[in-house]
Amino acid sequence: MQIPNRIGYLDIARGIGILLVVLGHGGTRDAYPMLFNLIYAFHMPLFFFLSGMVFKVETPFREFFTRRLHGLVKPFFFTIFVLYFISVFFGKLEIPVAISRLVKSFYANGYYLEWVPMWFLPTLFVVSLLAWAVARLPGWGVWFAVVIFLALGIWMIGWFVPVNLPVLGNLKGLPWGADLALVSCAYFLFGWQARLRLPENWLASPWLLAGSGMVYFSLALFFLSEPINLADRLYPFPLLGTLAALAGILFVLALAFLLERGPAWLTNGLKTLGAASLVILIFHNPVQYILGEKLAAMFGPAWANPLVTFPFAIGIPLLLYSVVIRPNPLLSWWYGVKG
Repeated sequence: MQIPNRIGYLDIARGIGILLVVLGHGGTRDAYPMLFNLIYAFHMPLFFFLSGMVFKVETPFREFFTRRLHGLVKPFFFTIFVLYFISVFFGKLEIPVAISRLVKSFYANGYYLEWVPMWFLPTLFVVSLLAWAVARLPGWGVWFAVVIFLALGIWMIGWFVPVNLPVLGNLKGLPWGADLALVSCAYFLFGWQARLRLPENWLASPWLLAGSGMVYFSLALFFLSEPINLADRLYPFPLLGTLAALAGILFVLALAFLLERGPAWLTNGLKTLGAASLVILIFHNPVQYILGEKLAAMFGPAWANPLVTFPFAIGIPLLLYSVVIRPNPLLSWWYGVKG
Protein backbone atom coordinates (compact mmCIF):
# COMPACT_ATOMS: atom_id res chain seq x y z
CA MET A 1 0.00 0.00 0.00
CA GLN A 2 2.94 2.29 -0.32
CA ILE A 3 3.34 4.93 -2.99
CA PRO A 4 6.58 4.92 -4.92
CA ASN A 5 8.04 8.40 -5.43
CA ARG A 6 5.60 9.73 -2.85
CA ILE A 7 2.90 12.03 -4.19
CA GLY A 8 1.58 14.32 -1.47
CA TYR A 9 -2.15 14.35 -2.14
CA LEU A 10 -2.21 10.58 -2.76
CA ASP A 11 -0.58 9.94 0.61
CA ILE A 12 -3.19 12.22 2.18
CA ALA A 13 -5.95 10.30 0.39
CA ARG A 14 -4.49 7.05 1.72
CA GLY A 15 -4.31 8.58 5.17
CA ILE A 16 -8.01 9.48 5.00
CA GLY A 17 -8.75 6.03 3.60
CA ILE A 18 -6.97 4.14 6.37
CA LEU A 19 -8.77 6.23 9.01
CA LEU A 20 -12.05 5.14 7.43
CA VAL A 21 -10.95 1.49 7.26
CA VAL A 22 -10.14 1.42 10.97
CA LEU A 23 -13.29 3.33 11.89
CA GLY A 24 -15.38 0.93 9.82
CA HIS A 25 -14.17 -2.08 11.81
CA GLY A 26 -14.55 -2.97 15.45
CA GLY A 27 -18.35 -2.98 15.70
CA THR A 28 -19.35 0.10 13.70
CA ARG A 29 -22.05 -1.85 11.83
CA ASP A 30 -24.05 -2.37 15.04
CA ALA A 31 -23.12 0.79 16.93
CA TYR A 32 -23.35 3.33 14.08
CA PRO A 33 -25.09 1.78 11.05
CA MET A 34 -25.29 5.09 9.16
CA LEU A 35 -21.55 5.69 9.58
CA PHE A 36 -20.90 2.10 8.54
CA ASN A 37 -22.88 2.61 5.33
CA LEU A 38 -21.00 5.82 4.53
CA ILE A 39 -17.63 4.13 4.95
CA TYR A 40 -18.41 0.86 3.20
CA ALA A 41 -20.00 2.61 0.25
CA PHE A 42 -16.52 3.23 -1.16
CA HIS A 43 -13.57 2.61 1.17
CA MET A 44 -12.12 -0.54 -0.44
CA PRO A 45 -12.72 0.60 -4.05
CA LEU A 46 -10.83 3.75 -2.98
CA PHE A 47 -7.69 1.75 -2.15
CA PHE A 48 -7.76 -0.19 -5.42
CA PHE A 49 -8.29 3.10 -7.29
CA LEU A 50 -5.35 4.74 -5.49
CA SER A 51 -3.14 1.74 -6.20
CA GLY A 52 -4.01 2.13 -9.89
CA MET A 53 -3.04 5.79 -9.80
CA VAL A 54 0.58 4.87 -9.10
CA PHE A 55 0.63 1.95 -11.53
CA LYS A 56 3.70 2.03 -13.80
CA VAL A 57 2.73 0.22 -16.96
CA GLU A 58 6.19 0.50 -18.49
CA THR A 59 7.80 -1.67 -15.78
CA PRO A 60 8.95 -5.05 -17.19
CA PHE A 61 6.88 -7.94 -15.87
CA ARG A 62 9.66 -9.63 -13.87
CA GLU A 63 10.51 -6.39 -12.07
CA PHE A 64 6.83 -5.57 -11.55
CA PHE A 65 6.13 -9.05 -10.16
CA THR A 66 9.12 -8.81 -7.80
CA ARG A 67 8.07 -5.41 -6.50
CA ARG A 68 4.51 -6.55 -5.87
CA LEU A 69 5.77 -9.70 -4.16
CA HIS A 70 8.06 -7.59 -1.99
CA GLY A 71 5.48 -4.96 -1.08
CA LEU A 72 2.37 -7.11 -0.61
CA VAL A 73 2.96 -10.85 -0.31
CA LYS A 74 6.08 -10.76 1.85
CA PRO A 75 4.55 -8.61 4.65
CA PHE A 76 1.42 -10.78 4.51
CA PHE A 77 3.17 -14.09 5.13
CA PHE A 78 5.83 -12.68 7.45
CA THR A 79 3.12 -11.33 9.76
CA ILE A 80 1.25 -14.65 9.75
CA PHE A 81 4.38 -16.68 10.53
CA VAL A 82 5.34 -14.33 13.37
CA LEU A 83 1.78 -14.38 14.74
CA TYR A 84 1.66 -18.17 15.02
CA PHE A 85 5.24 -18.47 16.25
CA ILE A 86 4.47 -16.08 19.11
CA SER A 87 1.18 -17.87 19.84
CA VAL A 88 2.97 -21.23 20.14
CA PHE A 89 5.95 -19.79 22.05
CA PHE A 90 3.72 -18.29 24.75
CA GLY A 91 1.45 -21.33 24.93
CA LYS A 92 -1.61 -19.67 23.42
CA LEU A 93 -1.89 -22.35 20.72
CA GLU A 94 -0.87 -25.97 20.45
CA ILE A 95 1.57 -26.69 17.61
CA PRO A 96 -0.90 -28.85 15.59
CA VAL A 97 -3.55 -26.11 15.82
CA ALA A 98 -1.05 -23.43 14.78
CA ILE A 99 0.09 -25.53 11.82
CA SER A 100 -3.52 -26.13 10.75
CA ARG A 101 -4.29 -22.42 10.87
CA LEU A 102 -1.03 -21.59 9.10
CA VAL A 103 -1.95 -23.95 6.25
CA LYS A 104 -5.39 -22.36 5.98
CA SER A 105 -3.79 -18.92 5.82
CA PHE A 106 -2.18 -19.89 2.51
CA TYR A 107 -5.67 -19.78 1.05
CA ALA A 108 -5.21 -16.05 1.64
CA ASN A 109 -8.70 -14.67 1.69
CA GLY A 110 -10.54 -12.98 4.54
CA TYR A 111 -12.49 -16.03 5.66
CA TYR A 112 -9.37 -17.96 6.68
CA LEU A 113 -7.24 -15.30 8.33
CA GLU A 114 -6.87 -14.49 12.00
CA TRP A 115 -6.64 -10.80 11.09
CA VAL A 116 -9.33 -10.51 8.42
CA PRO A 117 -8.44 -7.09 6.86
CA MET A 118 -5.20 -8.59 5.55
CA TRP A 119 -7.26 -10.13 2.70
CA PHE A 120 -6.55 -6.90 0.79
CA LEU A 121 -2.84 -7.65 0.33
CA PRO A 122 -2.97 -10.94 -1.66
CA THR A 123 -6.02 -9.67 -3.55
CA LEU A 124 -4.17 -6.51 -4.59
CA PHE A 125 -1.25 -8.70 -5.70
CA VAL A 126 -3.55 -10.71 -8.01
CA VAL A 127 -5.27 -7.52 -9.21
CA SER A 128 -1.94 -5.86 -10.00
CA LEU A 129 -0.80 -8.77 -12.18
CA LEU A 130 -4.12 -8.81 -14.01
CA ALA A 131 -3.92 -5.04 -14.57
CA TRP A 132 -0.37 -5.38 -15.94
CA ALA A 133 -1.68 -7.85 -18.54
CA VAL A 134 -4.67 -5.66 -19.46
CA ALA A 135 -2.41 -2.61 -19.80
CA ARG A 136 -0.80 -4.26 -22.85
CA LEU A 137 -4.07 -3.64 -24.72
CA PRO A 138 -4.74 -0.48 -26.76
CA GLY A 139 -6.67 2.33 -25.04
CA TRP A 140 -10.11 1.18 -26.20
CA GLY A 141 -9.25 -2.36 -25.08
CA VAL A 142 -8.47 -1.16 -21.57
CA TRP A 143 -11.83 0.61 -21.25
CA PHE A 144 -13.59 -2.42 -22.70
CA ALA A 145 -11.88 -4.52 -20.02
CA VAL A 146 -12.97 -2.07 -17.30
CA VAL A 147 -16.62 -2.38 -18.31
CA ILE A 148 -16.50 -6.17 -18.74
CA PHE A 149 -14.55 -6.71 -15.50
CA LEU A 150 -16.95 -4.55 -13.51
CA ALA A 151 -20.07 -6.16 -14.95
CA LEU A 152 -18.79 -9.74 -14.67
CA GLY A 153 -17.18 -9.11 -11.28
CA ILE A 154 -20.42 -7.79 -9.77
CA TRP A 155 -22.47 -10.57 -11.36
CA MET A 156 -20.14 -13.32 -10.14
CA ILE A 157 -19.25 -11.90 -6.73
CA GLY A 158 -21.29 -14.41 -4.71
CA TRP A 159 -20.72 -17.46 -6.90
CA PHE A 160 -17.95 -18.92 -4.78
CA VAL A 161 -19.54 -18.64 -1.35
CA PRO A 162 -19.28 -21.50 -0.65
CA VAL A 163 -17.10 -23.36 -3.13
CA ASN A 164 -16.40 -27.07 -2.80
CA LEU A 165 -12.79 -28.07 -3.45
CA PRO A 166 -11.29 -31.58 -3.40
CA VAL A 167 -9.70 -32.50 -0.04
CA LEU A 168 -10.33 -29.02 1.41
CA GLY A 169 -14.12 -29.31 1.33
CA ASN A 170 -16.49 -26.33 1.47
CA LEU A 171 -14.68 -23.01 1.40
CA LYS A 172 -15.81 -19.42 1.06
CA GLY A 173 -14.35 -17.56 -1.89
CA LEU A 174 -11.43 -18.43 -4.13
CA PRO A 175 -7.78 -18.45 -2.98
CA TRP A 176 -5.99 -15.12 -2.86
CA GLY A 177 -9.27 -13.28 -3.39
CA ALA A 178 -9.33 -14.33 -7.05
CA ASP A 179 -13.14 -14.10 -7.04
CA LEU A 180 -12.77 -10.38 -6.22
CA ALA A 181 -10.12 -9.75 -8.87
CA LEU A 182 -12.38 -8.61 -11.70
CA VAL A 183 -14.38 -5.97 -9.84
CA SER A 184 -11.30 -4.80 -7.90
CA CYS A 185 -9.22 -4.60 -11.09
CA ALA A 186 -11.90 -2.40 -12.69
CA TYR A 187 -11.36 0.21 -9.95
CA PHE A 188 -7.58 -0.23 -10.23
CA LEU A 189 -7.75 0.46 -13.97
CA PHE A 190 -10.09 3.42 -13.37
CA GLY A 191 -7.42 4.93 -11.13
CA TRP A 192 -4.65 4.30 -13.64
CA GLN A 193 -6.61 5.90 -16.48
CA ALA A 194 -7.65 8.88 -14.33
CA ARG A 195 -4.02 9.66 -13.48
CA LEU A 196 -2.91 9.04 -17.06
CA ARG A 197 -5.53 11.06 -18.92
CA LEU A 198 -6.68 13.86 -16.63
CA PRO A 199 -4.59 16.93 -15.71
CA GLU A 200 -3.67 16.94 -12.03
CA ASN A 201 -5.25 20.34 -11.37
CA TRP A 202 -8.71 18.96 -12.20
CA LEU A 203 -8.83 17.95 -8.53
CA ALA A 204 -8.52 21.61 -7.49
CA SER A 205 -12.05 22.41 -8.69
CA PRO A 206 -14.43 23.28 -5.85
CA TRP A 207 -17.24 22.06 -8.10
CA LEU A 208 -15.72 18.58 -8.14
CA LEU A 209 -15.50 18.55 -4.34
CA ALA A 210 -19.06 19.80 -3.88
CA GLY A 211 -20.62 17.75 -6.67
CA SER A 212 -18.96 14.45 -5.82
CA GLY A 213 -19.72 14.97 -2.12
CA MET A 214 -23.37 15.66 -2.85
CA VAL A 215 -23.74 12.56 -5.02
CA TYR A 216 -21.83 10.33 -2.59
CA PHE A 217 -23.63 11.39 0.59
CA SER A 218 -27.06 11.36 -1.08
CA LEU A 219 -26.64 7.86 -2.49
CA ALA A 220 -24.94 6.37 0.56
CA LEU A 221 -27.44 7.77 3.06
CA PHE A 222 -30.73 7.63 1.20
CA PHE A 223 -30.57 5.12 -1.64
CA LEU A 224 -28.24 2.30 -0.55
CA SER A 225 -29.74 0.26 2.26
CA GLU A 226 -26.75 -2.11 2.06
CA PRO A 227 -23.29 -0.87 1.00
CA ILE A 228 -20.51 -2.63 -0.93
CA ASN A 229 -18.66 -5.16 1.21
CA LEU A 230 -15.98 -6.87 -0.85
CA ALA A 231 -14.66 -8.96 2.05
CA ASP A 232 -18.13 -10.51 2.45
CA ARG A 233 -18.66 -10.73 -1.34
CA LEU A 234 -21.55 -8.24 -1.36
CA TYR A 235 -22.25 -5.70 -4.10
CA PRO A 236 -26.02 -5.26 -3.72
CA PHE A 237 -26.76 -2.24 -5.96
CA PRO A 238 -24.60 -2.53 -9.10
CA LEU A 239 -25.37 0.82 -10.76
CA LEU A 240 -26.02 3.05 -7.76
CA GLY A 241 -23.33 1.29 -5.72
CA THR A 242 -20.71 1.91 -8.42
CA LEU A 243 -21.80 5.53 -8.82
CA ALA A 244 -21.61 6.06 -5.04
CA ALA A 245 -18.17 4.43 -4.88
CA LEU A 246 -16.76 6.56 -7.71
CA ALA A 247 -18.31 9.72 -6.23
CA GLY A 248 -16.79 8.91 -2.82
CA ILE A 249 -13.39 8.30 -4.40
CA LEU A 250 -13.50 11.63 -6.25
CA PHE A 251 -14.62 13.40 -3.07
CA VAL A 252 -11.65 12.03 -1.09
CA LEU A 253 -9.19 12.86 -3.88
CA ALA A 254 -10.50 16.43 -4.20
CA LEU A 255 -10.44 16.82 -0.42
CA ALA A 256 -6.88 15.45 -0.25
CA PHE A 257 -5.75 17.84 -2.98
CA LEU A 258 -7.25 20.72 -0.99
CA LEU A 259 -5.75 19.55 2.32
CA GLU A 260 -2.28 19.35 0.79
CA ARG A 261 -2.34 23.15 0.85
CA GLY A 262 -3.68 23.24 4.41
CA PRO A 263 -2.00 23.53 7.82
CA ALA A 264 1.33 21.69 8.01
CA TRP A 265 0.35 19.68 11.10
CA LEU A 266 -2.73 18.28 9.37
CA THR A 267 -1.04 17.71 6.02
CA ASN A 268 2.00 16.00 7.52
CA GLY A 269 -0.13 13.94 9.87
CA LEU A 270 -2.27 12.56 7.06
CA LYS A 271 0.80 11.93 4.88
CA THR A 272 2.36 9.94 7.72
CA LEU A 273 -0.81 7.89 8.04
CA GLY A 274 -0.75 7.29 4.30
CA ALA A 275 2.87 6.16 4.38
CA ALA A 276 2.10 3.83 7.31
CA SER A 277 -1.18 2.55 5.88
CA LEU A 278 0.08 -1.00 5.22
CA VAL A 279 1.23 -1.43 8.82
CA ILE A 280 -1.98 0.12 10.16
CA LEU A 281 -4.05 -2.16 7.92
CA ILE A 282 -2.26 -5.24 9.24
CA PHE A 283 -2.20 -4.44 12.96
CA HIS A 284 -5.30 -2.35 13.72
CA ASN A 285 -7.73 -5.28 13.96
CA PRO A 286 -6.06 -7.14 16.85
CA VAL A 287 -5.70 -3.85 18.74
CA GLN A 288 -9.44 -3.21 18.37
CA TYR A 289 -10.35 -6.75 19.36
CA ILE A 290 -8.03 -7.17 22.35
CA LEU A 291 -8.52 -3.66 23.69
CA GLY A 292 -12.28 -3.85 23.22
CA GLU A 293 -12.42 -7.10 25.21
CA LYS A 294 -10.24 -5.72 28.01
CA LEU A 295 -12.17 -2.46 28.30
CA ALA A 296 -15.51 -4.27 28.26
CA ALA A 297 -14.35 -6.62 31.05
CA MET A 298 -13.02 -3.77 33.18
CA PHE A 299 -15.56 -0.98 32.65
CA GLY A 300 -18.57 -2.48 30.89
CA PRO A 301 -19.70 -3.05 27.28
CA ALA A 302 -19.92 0.67 26.42
CA TRP A 303 -16.13 0.92 26.63
CA ALA A 304 -15.76 -1.52 23.72
CA ASN A 305 -17.37 1.12 21.52
CA PRO A 306 -15.52 1.51 18.17
CA LEU A 307 -15.05 5.24 18.80
CA VAL A 308 -13.25 4.46 22.08
CA THR A 309 -10.87 1.91 20.54
CA PHE A 310 -10.38 3.92 17.32
CA PRO A 311 -7.50 6.21 18.45
CA PHE A 312 -5.62 3.23 19.89
CA ALA A 313 -6.19 1.15 16.74
CA ILE A 314 -4.55 3.99 14.78
CA GLY A 315 -1.95 5.08 17.33
CA ILE A 316 -0.45 1.72 18.32
CA PRO A 317 0.22 0.50 14.74
CA LEU A 318 1.51 3.98 13.85
CA LEU A 319 3.91 3.82 16.80
CA LEU A 320 4.95 0.33 15.70
CA TYR A 321 5.63 1.66 12.19
CA SER A 322 7.56 4.74 13.36
CA VAL A 323 9.58 3.32 16.26
CA VAL A 324 9.98 -0.40 15.54
CA ILE A 325 9.58 -1.20 11.84
CA ARG A 326 10.82 1.82 9.90
CA PRO A 327 14.15 2.30 11.75
CA ASN A 328 14.90 -1.44 11.76
CA PRO A 329 16.59 -2.58 8.50
CA LEU A 330 15.38 -6.18 8.84
CA LEU A 331 11.77 -5.37 9.69
CA SER A 332 11.59 -2.55 7.15
CA TRP A 333 12.75 -5.02 4.51
CA TRP A 334 10.09 -7.57 5.47
CA TYR A 335 7.38 -4.92 5.39
CA GLY A 336 8.61 -3.23 2.23
CA VAL A 337 9.15 0.04 4.11
CA LYS A 338 11.95 2.48 3.35
CA GLY A 339 13.92 3.07 6.52
